[in-house]
Amino acid sequence: MKTKIFCLMILFVLVLTACQPAAPAVATQPSAPETAPTQVPATEEEAAPAATDVSEEAAPAGEADPIALAIDLANKATRGESAELQGSSGKTIGIVMPALDNDGWRAIYIGALSKAIELDVSVITLDARDQVETQTAMIEDLITKQVDAIAFVPVDSAAMSSAVQKANAAGIPVVTMDRSTEGGDVVALVESNNVEIGQKGADLMAEVAQEYGVDVADLKVLELLGDLATSAGQERHEGFSTTAAELGINVVAELPTNWSAEKANAAVLDGFQAHPDINAIYMASGCAMYSGVESAMRSLNKFFPGDDANHIILISTDGCPAPLQAMRDGYVDADSAQQLLATGTTAIQVAVDAIDGKMPESGVIRLGPDPIRPDNVDELTHWSNVLNVAQ
Repeated sequence: MKTKIFCLMILFVLVLTACQPAAPAVATQPSAPETAPTQVPATEEEAAPAATDVSEEAAPAGEADPIALAIDLANKATRGESAELQGSSGKTIGIVMPALDNDGWRAIYIGALSKAIELDVSVITLDARDQVETQTAMIEDLITKQVDAIAFVPVDSAAMSSAVQKANAAGIPVVTMDRSTEGGDVVALVESNNVEIGQKGADLMAEVAQEYGVDVADLKVLELLGDLATSAGQERHEGFSTTAAELGINVVAELPTNWSAEKANAAVLDGFQAHPDINAIYMASGCAMYSGVESAMRSLNKFFPGDDANHIILISTDGCPAPLQAMRDGYVDADSAQQLLATGTTAIQVAVDAIDGKMPESGVIRLGPDPIRPDNVDELTHWSNVLNVAQ
């Protein structure tokens, strides 16, 4: 009974999250990786085969907690084992993730599998281990198996174009998540609205400053940039810097990190050396940068909780576990998080609709930010909290 109640609670949370207002828009070009900051380096192990024959039967769709089942199937796919969910709708979707040992990709997958369970859809789960050749072979295998739709996060936007074109030729609808391919036709790309995520970061900084009794005009901000060669890095910077200027926030330094904790560490040290009076920091990705930022601030003796007069305002992005824990501990003030669970749920709904001949109004569906503050940091609407419950 407890399992059923928990299952219903999680499904309710996911549906509620997916229904939050989004800002659909049509992009002329597909965007670069949105959850790239959360990725871990590809392993040196040999990539998993597209399919492995095992004796285990596929798990039934309606008989398990969706979170526990998603983790179980993700673990099996990571090991190269058969990871299938059996539904009774007559529809089968292949889900191919870049690396299911990565928190961000797991969160998207949990959302996707939860929606598949809700819609009683069969699922074949595959883990490409960040290898283009492996992901290409997996999609070709799904085409051979004549699945009804494919939902995937491309390992490489350019290299995976040929796989999408092969699916197009076979008449199989494709939905991409987080980033799309440069070639081939996809039903839709479901991604984060990174301009709005950056904008919300600036709004949160102004909000926090006012709560501390600091005039917005007195803020002296270090902006830690993502990789400006990616659309995610460019758009978060655009959103934050434009809104900061509109609010009268003074950004005294914009330093690159290329989504690297080590470079973020160096950037914080350099920033304070050039501007000792910095009193706020914006991280374009807490997932990628937070550990480096904390280390640098500790070495500078500037890492204090919010109730200390020497506290430096910290605004994070993405909603990863470490910054949220630091928020609980009083060090991080706010996070403009991605809706990774909703990315997965939305993609599967779009895929099922496409199977039924219903196309989305827009070819790009962008999901707005999930603002996190200390008063809501423990809510299960945040993707990293769902992962913590599962683990």
